[in-house]
Order: sequence, then structure tokens, then C-alpha cells
Amino acid sequence: MNRAERRRQEAERGVAHQRSTATVEAWLEQGRVHQQANRLTEAEAAYRQALELSPHHAETLHLLGLVTFRQQRLPEALQYLHAAVDRQSSSPIYWFNLGVVSQKAGRSPDAVTAYRKAISLNPRYSEAYGNLGNMLRDAGNLSEAVSAYQQALALNPAQADTHNNLGVARKEQGAPLEAIACYRKALELKPTHAEAHNNLGLALMEVGTLHDAIAAFQQALSLAPGYQTARYNLGMAWSWAGDDTKACQCLEQVARARHDHGNAVVEAAVYRSRVKHDAEQITYLLDQQKLDHTQRCYLEALRRLDERLVLDASSGNRVVIDRQTLTGIAPSFNRILMFEPPARLEHGALNPLLDSEAVERQYYAQRPEVTYIDGLLNDAALNALRRFCREATIWKKDYENGYCGAFLGDGFASPLLFQIADELRMKFPLIFKHHRLTQAWAFKHDSARRGLNIHADAAAVNVNFWITEEEANLNPATGGLVVYDREAPASWNFKDYNSDRNKSQILTWLKEAGAQAIKIPYRANRAVVFNSDLFHETDDVTFKDDYVSRRINITLLYGHRAQA
Repeated sequence: MNRAERRRQEAERGVAHQRSTATVEAWLEQGRVHQQANRLTEAEAAYRQALELSPHHAETLHLLGLVTFRQQRLPEALQYLHAAVDRQSSSPIYWFNLGVVSQKAGRSPDAVTAYRKAISLNPRYSEAYGNLGNMLRDAGNLSEAVSAYQQALALNPAQADTHNNLGVARKEQGAPLEAIACYRKALELKPTHAEAHNNLGLALMEVGTLHDAIAAFQQALSLAPGYQTARYNLGMAWSWAGDDTKACQCLEQVARARHDHGNAVVEAAVYRSRVKHDAEQITYLLDQQKLDHTQRCYLEALRRLDERLVLDASSGNRVVIDRQTLTGIAPSFNRILMFEPPARLEHGALNPLLDSEAVERQYYAQRPEVTYIDGLLNDAALNALRRFCREATIWKKDYENGYCGAFLGDGFASPLLFQIADELRMKFPLIFKHHRLTQAWAFKHDSARRGLNIHADAAAVNVNFWITEEEANLNPATGGLVVYDREAPASWNFKDYNSDRNKSQILTWLKEAGAQAIKIPYRANRAVVFNSDLFHETDDVTFKDDYVSRRINITLLYGHRAQA
């Protein structure tokens, strides 16, 4: 081939390349127009045309990653974005979007790496700093999170969301006054920021400014009437302010929004223990004439489902069920059919014979602090709680170990419960000090299954008491609580010390720390009071296998865990 022929072929190839490049860009531009108009299927088709012309084109891979991400196809999105950064590793926007999708996919370490890479390529990338701060805060790395947020704000002080997020991190660091300043700055920039109003309310509660806290939660709800988190927090603020009526009204509204709708079951699965419990409870309520006879159809549907689950040989408590079966029970399964919360008692709820000085002395005699109190409640309070727990159809929280639960925002709140919590603080001031009730719940256990796994709670003081009659327990030496005499490391976050997935890590740490188990057997109306940082777990449960014999424990948490 002579020189002229070679020049001609090279020129033709150059023209073809230019045409190909122009065609790729044309398809990409068409795809962008579709994507901006939310025509995601058409956008993806255009990007794929571009990819056929140029299989390694970095921007095409990047845009395919974005459009598949918007279609919730996260594995594909990650594949395309990884390919994009492989082809063009110097693009900060590619790394940033890889971080966003990794974060959404639950790949936190990958997201942190991607955001850090984006920042290294563009040190003025304020959005990357902000997202990195979110990831570090979620991981419990508060000091680095604060630094990332501050860097984001140094680059762009007008980011209301970042001021709000910085406030959350500062509050978690135990600096509520600094958090309040952050929330107020966020609201100065964006007065309609409902989340910032809610967070401001939480910080104001912590510093004792209840009137302003209540106003902040109310403002959040005026902006977002369906903001149930703010409604829950408003309920807690009213309880701290001593208004049980308003507190319980708010918390009941939250519970009914969550559990009293009659909609179809979201997931095509149920817990065997929940179906068994609900069938037993509806039978009990019908026998007590507490429910209308029309619920007998629901009871029969539950019994049929329970029989079917007993025959199911699959492992685990959670069982996948066809949607038609679940649709049949949903009208009552997702309802609060019975709800009569007990009122405050005129003459008090605690046993008047309790010796507060002796209890406080016993509490501080053990380091870390733990003791138990027998005969906690008077008969009127104990019987009212038993009746409420057996009758109220609020037990909607299911757990693999076979127990079901109800928290304050699930219907467990009542004037009597708030009375008990308040009287405990007043009766034992050396134990509870300035700490207020921050959470409460009750669990009902299935005798055929085990109780709570080992964990610690995010609070200062934990009160765990039992209300089921003594004769229900078939083994008086067990059935209670096992508390380990070593506090959770201050550097561990909530996921570290309150996750079933970390059980082996917790047990390994306790062994290495030389922790000793303090075993407190079950007794009716016995309360275990201890430092919430102590790891604890339910002892072996061997109770009679009938509805009224179900082991019921109630937990009250006070204050907040000390930060590292």
C-alpha cells in the first residue's frame, strides 16, 4: 500500500470516528432530555444505543448508572458507576455519584471511600463533604462527621440541610446548646424545614426548655401534618410537662397511624409467634365479651393460618405466605380492635412500703450499678397493667425469637405508665437524678421460644419489671434477667451494642473483659434497676403455654447514654 492510500484510509477512519463520536453524543443528549422529563425507560434505551457504538464510553456508563439507580436497580447502577470510574478515575462527579448509590445500597465503607475520592479530586466539593459527614455520623464517628460538615459549610454556608445535620452530630456528641445554634441557623435559611424544627425541639427538651420544645414540635407538624416522628416527640414533651392527656393523645395518634388502618400486609410474610398470640388474644377477648361477635370470622381465619404454620416445615419464625391469605386477615390484623389505657391512680401506683434508702444503697453497692426491687407496684396498679396488656390489641412488633412488643408509639402509652415512671423518679432521686423517661415498652414472650438476646440500651438508667402471676413460671430459678457486670465500651454506638448480629462480638468482649453474670430469677412484680450500659439478656423462659401465662416484662428507660 502506497503512502497516498494510507493517508486516504487514515482520513476515512478519522471521519468515521468523528461521526461515531457525534452519534454517541446525540444519543446521550437525547437520553438526558428523556431523563430530565422522567421518561426513564426511553432515557435508558438512548444510553444503550450510545453504549453499543462505544462500549467503554465513560459518560455513557455514568448516565446508565444514574438512570438505573432512579429505577431502583441498585446492583446494575453500581456496576455501571464502577465501570465509569474505572474508565475515567479523575472525574469527581463520577466518584460522588458512586458514593450516593453505594450509600443507598447499604455499602457504607464503599460510600465513604467514594466521597473521600471525590473530595481529593475536588477539594471544594461541598456536597461530597456533606454526604461524607452523614456516613461518618451514622457510623458513630462524630468528631470526623462534625469536621466534614464544617468543611461543607465553609465552602457553602447557605446549606440548611448541612446546618441541620451538623446539629444532629453535635447533639449526639452531648452538646445540645451547640446543636440548638445549628438548628436555628438551618431555620434562618429555610423556615419551612420541618425536620430542623423537630430536631430543635429534641435539643430544647434536653436542656429543659419544654415550652419552646413543644412550640418547635407543633411548628414541625403545622408544616408537615403527617410527620409522625414530630407527633411522637410532642407527646413525650407533653409527658415531661406533666400533661398526660395531651401526651397520650399524641402517642395514640401515632399508634393508630402505624397500626390501625386495615390495609393489606405490606410484606407477604408473617411470624408464627404473632399469629399464635393474636389467635389466643382474640379468643380471650371474645370469652371476656370484650369484642363483638363479628370478630369470630377473624378468629377462625387466624386459627386456620396458625394450623397451616404449625405444619410448615421451613425453619425460622418468619414465614412467607401467599398474599391472598394475608389479605383475608388484614382488615383486623392491621387494626387496634381493643384499646382502653389505664388511668392514673388517685392514691399512687408504687407500693407504699418500699424502702427508698435501702434500694438506693443496694444500687450503688454494686459497681457498675444494679439491684432489684420486690413488690414494686401496689395491687391496683399491677392489676390494671395486667388487664391492659392482656386486652389491648397493640402487639404489632414481631421478633425472630418469638416475643412480640409494643412501644410508646405503638399504643403502650397510658396515664398509669407515666405515673409509674414519675413516681419512680421521685421515690429514688439518688438513682434517677435529673434523668427523665425517654422510652418505654412491653414484651410478651412465647414459652416455646427464647427471650431477648444480649444487648445494652441507649439510656442512663434501665428499669425492667415483670407482671405475669408467679404460678405461670414453671421454673422459679430462671425466667428473669441475666445482667453482666461490665459496661458497653463508650466508643461503641447503638448498632454495636444493640444488634443481634453483633451477639458474638459482645460475648467475646465480655469474656475478654472478665465479666461476671448476675442472674436475677423471675418474680411477679419484681423490678431490676441497673445502669443501662450493662449488657443483659433474658434468662431461660419456661412458662405455662397458655395466654394468661405469657411472660410480660415492661421496660422504662431514663436519660441518655454518656458519650465517649
